[in-house]
This record gives sequence, structure tokens and C-alpha cells, in this order.
Amino acid sequence: MAFTALVRGRPFNPRPCFSLHKCRPFSSSEHHPKQGHSGHIPAGFEVDISHPSYMVWGSNTDVGKTLVSAGLATSIICSSTATDAPPNVHYIKPVQTGFPQDSDSRYVSRKVSDIFKHRRTANSLYVSNQVLKVSPAAWHRLPGSKGVDESRIRDVGLDESGMVNINSYEGQALQGFDKHRSSADSELVCKTIYSWEEAVSPHLAAAREGCVVEDCSLVESLQKCQGEFNGKTDNNWNIIETAGGVASPGPSGTLQCDLYRPFRLPSILVGDGRLGGISGTISAYESLCLRGYDINAVILADNSLFNEKSLSAYLHDRYAYKILLTMSRPRPKMN
Repeated sequence: MAFTALVRGRPFNPRPCFSLHKCRPFSSSEHHPKQGHSGHIPAGFEVDISHPSYMVWGSNTDVGKTLVSAGLATSIICSSTATDAPPNVHYIKPVQTGFPQDSDSRYVSRKVSDIFKHRRTANSLYVSNQVLKVSPAAWHRLPGSKGVDESRIRDVGLDESGMVNINSYEGQALQGFDKHRSSADSELVCKTIYSWEEAVSPHLAAAREGCVVEDCSLVESLQKCQGEFNGKTDNNWNIIETAGGVASPGPSGTLQCDLYRPFRLPSILVGDGRLGGISGTISAYESLCLRGYDINAVILADNSLFNEKSLSAYLHDRYAYKILLTMSRPRPKMN
């Protein structure tokens, strides 16, 4: 099995040209359908685009979004040279279900760490994984929480949605081959904002566990996370991975392609190489295009069904895409 990337017009370079303006204002008149639990995007909402940022979408669930995110983070960190400013990568998973058994931010932190140990650069690397908020059901699944009284949750603190503010943190320093460096040059910060215990669609998990996060709260939390990291150095990168497919519902029931529309970040679409994946990938692509997203690359796993040939022909004829590369797929992720 292999991964194939189709890129628009020219070889994919994860260094987009961004506006000289630090922030892009979002107008409420832009396409953002009203939903039952969505609330309102604050007036004057701005998106910091002073550093390269990508949003990773999937045509379906379990198509390899997390693997692609880890690969992109590894490429940024390990391809830097001694003359470059050491890069910092911020991986954000706004919504996670199946937690704590499944954690995409944990997977990315461990996968990039493992690869860095075998492909060390002169720069050293500090890797951290953070989880900000979890549902009470997910909190009870954490090590050490079994048998703990409910009052302990109140001591930790609940937000307005009933989520537990755990702000957990784990990190490690990895030495580059230049041992004369006394501190980490690059940093990989992996972060999950909201997590639920049941491994189902976010809107179902949120409803069943009694913690429905409104759209405005999620958007503001993501905006805050992105802005805090962008102020660190001049060479910062943001990778934001969505959950499920392009039109999968978020915690409130709003489709994610509408939920994240205020950001309208450059996008990477992970297609589906399985049976039925051609239709699903094209539908996902068109859904993003209709909402004004700019798609920089389409990547999919080749399951020997040659989906990439049909997709390449379709995208090339209409959007000037071409095949860039094929990569061997590593073993499935392990928790």
C-alpha cells in the first residue's frame, strides 16, 4: 500500500505565500449557515495568517489524516538546514472522540519523535503533548481517576459546556547530533482542545455525554491556540487536523466544513483509496471548493484499486492537478 499526492499546478511546497497582513478579518456575511447550536462568531473575528498554517481534511474517517499530519510535521522539522531558523510546529486537534484510548495528538508526538531519533538533525527538538478539556466520561477513563469522587471534577474545574479543564502535559527533549547545543532549537507542540470518551461522531459523543460545545466556543479556542503559538518565533507552522470527513458534524451538529469556515486556511485533503473512494473524495473536494477553501494538495492511500488514476484525470482536467509522488505506507498507528 502506498500514498499518492496530487498537487495543484506545481510541486507541493509546504511554504505557502501568505498575505503581508498579520490577520484576516472574518465577515459574518460570508458563507456560514446558521445552525441550531452554533451561536454567533464574534464581531471583528480575525485569523492570524502571519505564519504558514494548514488544515488537514479527510474525505471520510480512517483515511490517514493523522498519518499525513505526522508526515508533514516531520518534513518541516527534519528538512531544516543549519542556516535556517529552527522551525517550530504546532499540531492542533480541535475535536477528539474515543479518548483516552485514541489520541491523535499523542500519536503525532510519538511518531515524529521516533522518526527524529533515526533522522536526527543538528538542531535538537522538544516534543510535548497537551490535552486541554475532556468530558467527565473521558476523565474517568484517565489513569488514576478510577474511584475518584465526583467532587474532584469540580475541584479541577468545569467550563460552560460541562467539560473538565484538565490541561494535562507531557514532554521530552530529543538531542540532535550537535551535542554542543545546550537547549532545544525546534519545538513540536501537539495539542487536543476538546475530547470525549465514546468513539463515535463528535455530535453523538457530545450529546450522549452531556457536553455539547457551541461553535463559537470551539472557534474561539482554536483561534486562541493558534495565536498563542504564532507569537513564539519567526518560523512557526500550524497543522490543524479535523475529525472524520469534510461534512462530518462537529460537537454541536454543524458540518465541520461550515464550522471552520471563518478560518478558511490553506487545506490538504486526504482522499480515500478504498472501494467507493473516488466518489467520496470528489464530493469532499467539491464541498470545500463551494465554501471557498483553497486546496493545496490531495493525498490518498493506494489500496491497489488505482483510485488515484481516476482522481488525477478528474482534478487535472478541471483544476490543473498532477501526481507528485508515491510513498510506502507505514504500519497502522498504535495507541
